[in-house]
Amino acid sequence: MKKDDINVKDMIFTGLWIAVVTVITMSVVIPIPLTQGYVNLGDAAVFLGAFLLGRKNGAIAAGLGSGLADLLLSYASFAPFTLVIKAAMAFIFGSFLVLSAGKVKPESKKIPFSRVLGIALATLLMAGGYYFAEWILTGNKVAPIVSIPWNILQGSIGGALALLLMVAMSSVRMPAHQSKGGGTTVEPTQTAAEEIKEEIKEEIE
Repeated sequence: MKKDDINVKDMIFTGLWIAVVTVITMSVVIPIPLTQGYVNLGDAAVFLGAFLLGRKNGAIAAGLGSGLADLLLSYASFAPFTLVIKAAMAFIFGSFLVLSAGKVKPESKKIPFSRVLGIALATLLMAGGYYFAEWILTGNKVAPIVSIPWNILQGSIGGALALLLMVAMSSVRMPAHQSKGGGTTVEPTQTAAEEIKEEIKEEIE
């Protein structure tokens, strides 16, 4: 398989997931009282994207998909912040996935603690990120405090849904990646977590 073929496949999967993130984010919208933000189910797609696409493409899909949802839902002022925050969430969770790579068999129904920890840290980053975003947008550093527990709840629910789906989809393969050194060898039996581990190893080398 040629490198160009692999890159095109990555682009297609990432583009599709951008749409998935946007649609899921817009499917349930609950405005947060006393703030300019809203609660949604998009975080499930954010975390699942990192699992299926890897941390880099997952971050791209999470940031662009969530930012686009803000634009379409008339929360345009939040879009730049959302792009960065959601991309960071997917990247952080994707990085934690490597900690569980190879430790859980595909048929296992166990949820590695590293995945739970990754979701927890990503959720805290989101809660803090949106607090500062609204502080910057409104100039009020008190009112945005109301959004913190709501965002933590949102991230927790989205993370729980994503973890359950990951267990159900544990044998799903990620898009094939070019092997290091310009070769064309593709590992068709790699799981998502194994692919992430290989990706990070290549970056370090």
